[in-house]
Amino acid sequence: MIGNMEQSTGDNSNSYQAKRDINIHGMDYMNVKQLCLDLIHENFPKLQEKAMEQVTSNVMALAEELKFEIEKKKQLIDAEKLAHPDVQASVNEAVQGAAKKGRKSDLNLLASLVAARIDKGNSDLLDITIEAAIEITPKLTRSHLHFLSVKHFISSMTLKIPNVTFSHLEQFSRPVLQNFGTECNISIPNIQYLAGVGVLDYNPMFGHDPLDRYLNDYPNLAKSSGDFKAAVKAQAPSLSALLDIYTKQRFDSINLNSFGQVIALTNLGKTFPGIDLKHWIN
Repeated sequence: MIGNMEQSTGDNSNSYQAKRDINIHGMDYMNVKQLCLDLIHENFPKLQEKAMEQVTSNVMALAEELKFEIEKKKQLIDAEKLAHPDVQASVNEAVQGAAKKGRKSDLNLLASLVAARIDKGNSDLLDITIEAAIEITPKLTRSHLHFLSVKHFISSMTLKIPNVTFSHLEQFSRPVLQNFGTECNISIPNIQYLAGVGVLDYNPMFGHDPLDRYLNDYPNLAKSSGDFKAAVKAQAPSLSALLDIYTKQRFDSINLNSFGQVIALTNLGKTFPGIDLKHWIN
């Protein structure tokens, strides 16, 4: 809808009013598609017919992903938050990103971020961090997303179970290598770009040995980095391959900020559904 218009959808339905902002009353996940359609017309009122068809297709693909994510997480989220102006602004950012990039952007990741934004227990800090992540995500390629995910996995994620073995580490690492390891090699200009869009800090003079963290987190597995490296190569080949990628691609020269962490964690959540952003950003 364009301009000052009102849509009535029946006695038991919700109404939408579009001017500059879209106000929603009683929003639930069943109305996501209509919200996205309204936002298309708010943001792209003058596109030619063929371009509008592509934009609509792109945004409807996002709407389907968003409905799926909200339904999947309905026990954890407050769908009424979709009526809040700041949440609608985030949905608008996602709609614009999807409209412009289509499948070049990770629509499921965008939808997952929007669903995370309406989680019941978020702090104010987490909310505004997710909002920034939604704005940034359409600017990232598949390789960028994989790079961030592998970085966070190797540098920050730890198994919290008793008596961790190399077999556990292999089970933990194998899906990450399969899902993200093949497309995470990016050039220095790409890393500089990621620093520019605000998801990481890059310092080519900085470096560290990722094995040090593993020795600290799992002291029962080896007494030295050399012993750990030999054992992990023999008993956890997927982790060994990720560690090799980490070293060769200079992952040690970067640190993810909170925006990069939220994007990486949400992407990793496709592989590890139990990831809760509230445990990381609080």
